[in-house]
Amino acid sequence: MKYLFPTIAVQIALSAPEKRQKLHRILNSEPYIAERAWGSADLVASLCQDGSHTAPSLFVVVIDGLDECQGHENQCRILTQLSHMVNTHDPPLRFLIASRPESHLCEAFEELALAKITTIVPVYGDIRAHEDVSKYLRNEFSRILDSKRHRNVMQFVRRPWPSNDIIERIMMRSGGHFIYASTVIKFVDEEYFSPVARLGLVLNSTNSSIPGPTPFAELDKLYTQILSSSPTSHLPVLKRILGYIVLTRVGVPRIVHVKTADIEAFLRLPLGQVQLILRGLRSLVSFGGSSDPLVLIHKSFGNFLLDHARAKDYHVDPEEWYYMAFRDAFSIGCSAVRMSVNPGRDPMQPSTEGLYTIRHLITS
Repeated sequence: MKYLFPTIAVQIALSAPEKRQKLHRILNSEPYIAERAWGSADLVASLCQDGSHTAPSLFVVVIDGLDECQGHENQCRILTQLSHMVNTHDPPLRFLIASRPESHLCEAFEELALAKITTIVPVYGDIRAHEDVSKYLRNEFSRILDSKRHRNVMQFVRRPWPSNDIIERIMMRSGGHFIYASTVIKFVDEEYFSPVARLGLVLNSTNSSIPGPTPFAELDKLYTQILSSSPTSHLPVLKRILGYIVLTRVGVPRIVHVKTADIEAFLRLPLGQVQLILRGLRSLVSFGGSSDPLVLIHKSFGNFLLDHARAKDYHVDPEEWYYMAFRDAFSIGCSAVRMSVNPGRDPMQPSTEGLYTIRHLITS
């Protein structure tokens, strides 16, 4: 964190001779300004002010991967300093901040001082993202096909390679996210391996019993890292919750997504407990209030959870999950019958859609 604002100051100084001279004067008068957290933000603001009456040129500062900065506290301090600088000095700067929607960052952006000066641009589910991923895949596969690295193998491959259907399959698996697509390309393009054989492994990656290298080792590492942010004590319930998101949609055409309140009713959890348990997983699961559905952000995350070789301790075993879900569903189904005899809304009862899911579980 301590390098962020001094780096921005140096880059601004390098943009014009007068800015460089001004930075030189500031550092001569205050040699230790760059070492003070708040001072370094003020250094950037001071450097931007030229004292003229003409409108200054706007600089765009791109901060990519804020969630990867070491420590939640540092990440929030960066946002606090940006808010202080913009609200106090209004420098000719615009900040484009890219990050996974971690809970502590979402809450920081919702603070009044930041909310006033921030526009949130979600990229999940954007149709343009799917188009970008499709274009990326086509360009990268074309590059692999014509590369000198793989010409001994690829010169005998029938074109076009791969087919449009295969590209569409990979694009749909990606859910519009480059992390999946780039992982596929990196695996297929690895030196000393046949791209055709590697692509075959990717297309059959749902069966981890196939011997050979793992296509999504880096992706699995990321998913495991995010899941590990949840306390170990939450793991049994976390897997039950994730099971409701991943498994209840199978064979239940009327249910699009399971609501948070329904899962709390199924598992007899206190209200708000699901959001608490999923707090560290906002980059994988989208959720809001109790009446909002839970949605997997990455489609490939569902495949990860259902594969024991990949998910390991976080594996959701369908047979075990359905057994436990049936047990809970039968209990709540009996309770629902009692409620129909003695009407009165029980806050721990599922919604109509939730009861339909229960009926499906009991009759399956």
